[in-house]
Amino acid sequence: MEEDAIRLTFVHPWMTVNDAKILLHDYYMKVRSHKKYHGWKTVQTHMNMFYGHLQRDSEQNLRARIDLIKSQNIK
Repeated sequence: MEEDAIRLTFVHPWMTVNDAKILLHDYYMKVRSHKKYHGWKTVQTHMNMFYGHLQRDSEQNLRARIDLIKSQNIK
């Protein structure tokens, strides 16, 4: 996940590695339960699709998603 986070900052130069890790970790926490029922490959597929989505998403959307994740973790 570390390497993916670093590569994501090459696509979005404004993003920090920590922000990229937050996005990837948040999504992983949402899809990790698929491993139990469908196997690890399913989790990897979901993560790969999400990574592709992150690469194409706008700065505005990504900043909003990061802010939302950070605000949910504060509570």
